This record gives sequence, structure tokens and C-alpha cells, in this order.
Amino acid sequence: MGIKLDWQVEAEQTRIRATEDPAALRRRQQARRQFVLLLLSLAALVGLVGAFILWRLRQVDEQLRRDLLDTVAVEVTALRLGNYANYMAIQRSASDAFLLEQSQRFEDYQTLKATHRVSLEGKVVSVAIDDQRARVVLKEVIDGVPYHVVWFYWHYEDGTASGQGGWRHVPDDLTFWGEERTLQGDHARIRYRALDEALAQALLIRLETWWVQGCTTLACAAFPPPITVEIVPERPKTVTWATHDPWLLRVSSPLVGRARADTPLAPELAQEIAAQLAARLVRYLTGESAPPSYSDAAWLQGQLAGWLAAQMDGRPTDAPPFMRSLIAQYGPDAPLTLLTALSAQATLDRALSALTGVGLPLLTIEQLNALDWRDFFQWRLELEPQLLALPNSSGAFLALYDLQNTAASSEASVRLESPAYAAQAVPQVVTVVIGRDEASQTYAYAEITRLENGVAIPGGTVIWRLAEGTWKRVN
Repeated sequence: MGIKLDWQVEAEQTRIRATEDPAALRRRQQARRQFVLLLLSLAALVGLVGAFILWRLRQVDEQLRRDLLDTVAVEVTALRLGNYANYMAIQRSASDAFLLEQSQRFEDYQTLKATHRVSLEGKVVSVAIDDQRARVVLKEVIDGVPYHVVWFYWHYEDGTASGQGGWRHVPDDLTFWGEERTLQGDHARIRYRALDEALAQALLIRLETWWVQGCTTLACAAFPPPITVEIVPERPKTVTWATHDPWLLRVSSPLVGRARADTPLAPELAQEIAAQLAARLVRYLTGESAPPSYSDAAWLQGQLAGWLAAQMDGRPTDAPPFMRSLIAQYGPDAPLTLLTALSAQATLDRALSALTGVGLPLLTIEQLNALDWRDFFQWRLELEPQLLALPNSSGAFLALYDLQNTAASSEASVRLESPAYAAQAVPQVVTVVIGRDEASQTYAYAEITRLENGVAIPGGTVIWRLAEGTWKRVN
């Protein structure tokens, strides 16, 4: 322990504190508060300016929207009242073709009003504005059925004084269809744009059901590759397989025209898509065979596809009559037996022999008449002008005729060179009767009608002979 002197002890007990001048402290705190207040004031001012700008933009957008709705109302009123001048005043385009199209549309609406119960209330279902362009979906009611139509507009800044400014109906902008989206299922995928959301949702469910039903009906060993359906806003309307991808089905958006609003997937479109899927499955299970469109094999593929589409869509009674008569005579497995025997080179005789066990010439007249041949001979009659319209198809055209018959060969040669024959309306087959002569030659006699001045009149009898494994025209 050390010894501390008195002055050391006193020093330890004494503490020296340095203190700031109170006036200087107050000045410094006041400056800090003023700086914070200044920052807060600036932030409030910026926020106020931003809020004002946002409010003003919304006000402008709302005004644009109101002006657009007013324009639509004027246009619909003009259609409802039949005011051509007011209707055309809303249309604007540098294209004369568009103005002519709109003029024709006005006339179409007036005809529609005269022949149907039409309600044009101008009810706007949805509005989309993107800068100067706009898209409006409207509701129409025709004979009690609601429909949607899509109109496009552009906001013109020029011509305000002359009355040409503001929103004007312009040609369809099919790029303005909403964002791209995708739906994925187990066996199908759908690519579409936002405007077709309801259709895509409904279609995916049907696609999955059809694909499973189709493969089950055809007893697929394994499911084919998944399919992709692309709903596209484009004209002309189509439901067809893409040329670059055999498993991509392109479907035009119904909203490109007048679309049913009471159901997302209209029955007509559903049947068309089911028919394409059925045809694709049949082609897949026949080894991707692609017979010429004028061949018996192509017709038989179409018959099988029609039967399969009816099964897939739960409409068995809508199967082609020929297939129904085939099933009635040879049992419910007849389509699968025919499918197995079908090839790109198959004639009627070769394909049907798998069912009958014998060639067509050996079938009894009763067996032949039990089959419904009307669709086949109607197809043959429609095929003739189609082939005449194609280049280098003379061989296929002549092959439809019984060239062993001198009169038939001569008649075929004349028709091949006759523009009048190619241009005439295709007659309609009414009945078909199969007969056999003393020489055991088998003939089909088709009673037809022709349309003259809108009236169907008897057109005589067209005769085919069973030769070379198929039916050959005689007269």
C-alpha cells in the first residue's frame, strides 16, 4: 500500500467538467430543427406535386375513357337508328377499303335488324386504352342469344376544329389483344392472349377429355405426343394444323368476328376442333399416312375421323351414315378393323375386305344395299370440279370414270376440257341403289337433284360400275 499525500487525495476528489455555452447549444439545435423542417417541407412539396400530376393524369385518362364511351354510344345509336351519316362520321382511316368495309357493315346491320330480333343497347363489356389506341368489347343480342364484338379506336389530336379529332373507329388492330399467356394440361397446352382467357380455360378441359376419349376409343397402345393449341387473333378464320408442326393446332379467336357470349366455347367451334383432333388421331394411328385427297383411302380416313369425333364429343348418332351402316352390319368393332386395314394406297375393296372377308364384287346385293353410299357418291361428284380446278390433275379426274366403257371415256374427255362443266353447281345425291346385271357386273344408281333458281329439281340418275376395287363413273 502506497502513501498518498494530502494534495493527491484532494485532487482525486475534485472533478473538472467542461460545459458548452447554453446559447451556442440552443443555436445549434435550432439550426438542426430548421434543416429537418426544410427537408420535410421539400418532401411534402414534391409529394404534393406528384400527387397533383397523378391526379391530373388520372383525370385525363378518365376524360379519355368518358370520351371513348361517348363515341361508342354515338356509333351504336347510329346503327340502331339507321343513321348512316352519323355512323360514317365516327369512322376514320387512310384506307378507302376500310371505309367501304364499314359502309357494308352498316348495311349488314340494317339487314340483320330487318330479319332478326336485334338488341343494340351499346353495353360495353370491357375497355382497354393504350396511349392513343383503344379496344372496346360490346354486347349484342340477336334472337335472344348474346354475342360479343370487338371494335378498335384511335385518338386523333388533329382536326379538332373540323370535327375530325378525338376517338374514331379504325381498322382492327389484331396486335392489341392482351398479353400472351399459357395453360398447361396433361395432354394439351394452350397458348393465347388475355382477351381469349375464357375460351382457353374452357377449351383446355375439353381437349383433355377428347384426347383421352379418342385414344380409349381407338385402343391406343400409348398416348400420342401432347398437342398444342394456339388461339390466334387473325383472319381468315381457321381451325387447322400448322404446316411446320404436326401437333400444333391453330384456332382463330372467335372475337375476330361476332362471338357467342353465353358460352366460352361455342358448340360449332367445339365440333370443328374435335373433328380436327379426331382426324389427327386417325392419321397418327395409320402410320401418318397422307393419301391423295381424291383417293378412296382419304375418304375412308375422313369417315373414320367423323365417327371418332362423334364418339369423342358424346354424339354417336352424329357419326357419318356410312359408318353407322357399317357398324350395324359388321358390329361395333368394325371401325377399328377398318382402321387397322387402312393404308395410303387402299381402295374401297381392299379396305372393306378386312371386314367382309371377301371382295366387294362377291358381296350380295342385299349386303351392298345395307351400306349407306350417299356420302361417298356425293363426295365423288364434288371431287370432279375440285380436280378440274387444279393443274396437272387430268389423270386423277379420268381415274374417276370407267374408261373401259367407250361412252364413259369419251364423256370424261369432253368434261375435262369443258369450263362450263367445271363451273356448274354440284348436284345433290338423294338415294343410291345397288344392282347387278346378268353379266354379274355391279352398278350403283344415284338419283340426284339440281338447284335451279333456288329450287331443287330432279336431275336424273348418275351411274357407277364396281371396277378395279372401287366405283367408276359410267355416265
